[in-house]
Amino acid sequence: MIRPFGVRRRLLAAGSLTVLTSLAGALPSTALAQGAYPDKPITIVVPFSPGSATDTSARIIAEKLGPRLNVPVVIENKPGASGTIGASFVARAQPDGYTLILTSSSTHSATPALFRKLPFDPTGDFTHVVRIATIPMMLVVREDAPYKSLQELVKATQAKPLNYAYGSPTSQIAGATFNTVAGAAANGVPYKSQPPAVTDLLGGHVDYLFADLSVVTSFMQAGKLRGLAYTGHARAKEFPTVPTLSELGYQKFDLVVWVGVAVPAKTPDAIAQKLNQEVTAILREPDVLQRFESLGMQVSPNTLAEHQAFAQSQRQVWTQRAVDAKIEPQ
Repeated sequence: MIRPFGVRRRLLAAGSLTVLTSLAGALPSTALAQGAYPDKPITIVVPFSPGSATDTSARIIAEKLGPRLNVPVVIENKPGASGTIGASFVARAQPDGYTLILTSSSTHSATPALFRKLPFDPTGDFTHVVRIATIPMMLVVREDAPYKSLQELVKATQAKPLNYAYGSPTSQIAGATFNTVAGAAANGVPYKSQPPAVTDLLGGHVDYLFADLSVVTSFMQAGKLRGLAYTGHARAKEFPTVPTLSELGYQKFDLVVWVGVAVPAKTPDAIAQKLNQEVTAILREPDVLQRFESLGMQVSPNTLAEHQAFAQSQRQVWTQRAVDAKIEPQ
């Protein structure tokens, strides 16, 4: 029997709908979900206090990411316990792309070397999405301190042990590594994050500090802090009179401070790739690049696969430096 064209078309359409429905049922849910991502606010967790390098980086990225994705992007600071409070919170979050973390060498490279047991696995519990920047560190003293050079500071510690502050796992390992390679005698004083450590340095409660350049730049420019040594491969453009550690003969100081973006493990790969592409595009914008560079941060985005490998290798490097400095895990 020959059916009228209209009837046949309706039957074909119904059959096509059945096929499409069957195919949709066979597709992974992540593929379907990706089409709608994002459709609600995104939270970026910062595991350190406002004013830290991770906090500053998060706010620069969030300001641009929200309009690009057409959803609100909220910053939530969760400081404490060397960044482990915020990191463990994100490790347990739903892997749906709506909870991100501003990772760093503190939380995901250095922390594993300082604690015997962590409430999260720095590599296994996260998908490391993209590196934002690397951050050289500056060894600083108060402007009115009697030490005019690194050699004078080291000599002073050998005459009488001084106190150095650290406000992050990276600054702790950096300070201990420096003391080891330079033969300096000093006692470490811990702080919840780097900004409070800077405050106490300014107040005369501690003698020196290894800090991210982005944290101390404004104080150095205001003439409140003096840099004695810089960890970059070349002198900082903002502070060309401060020598690098390698210039001063400390060739083994090879620690790299970095910040990046991560999501909980098992986040759909398509979402992780989208976030990588969006953040990379943001980092290529001239005004964003200028803002990071003004803070002494060297923008260096990488691919998803590259950043996964980078995070793993940096964990090994920082762990080895902690062992070399004879830091006992807690």
